[in-house]
Amino acid sequence: MRLPRLIFLLFNADRAVRRWIDARSGDTGIGASGAGVLFYLAGHENALIGDVTAALGASPSGMSGLVNRLERGGCLTRSQDPADARAVRLALTPRGHQVVIHARGLVDDLNEQLTAGFDDAEIAVVQRWLEHVTRVSVQREERLG
Repeated sequence: MRLPRLIFLLFNADRAVRRWIDARSGDTGIGASGAGVLFYLAGHENALIGDVTAALGASPSGMSGLVNRLERGGCLTRSQDPADARAVRLALTPRGHQVVIHARGLVDDLNEQLTAGFDDAEIAVVQRWLEHVTRVSVQREERLG
């Protein structure tokens, strides 16, 4: 029996979701990755950049570029941690808070569209599978790292 092409479908779905969010970001200029940073900061104000990087599973170099763009866009500020001069903290600006509200509306709309036609049990299986994919990937990275 041939296995389903789950990896191919997962990559295609990821690209489609990112394109959908990016196309609807409007004048914010904040795409899917930027929205992830802002969502995290909305729940963890004045977070260490390392914590944001870890929470999003990003690379330090990728996060650095993303934070630079978000700062230039007026969505966040960075400051030195008073307890550790080497550490950098990130905080949302008023514009950042507005962008979070806009992005949450987009994500809520997309979630409604993605779950339409599926019952709660089916969605629970999809959610469990996606969480499983993440766990397997993290465990593999830890073994290799």
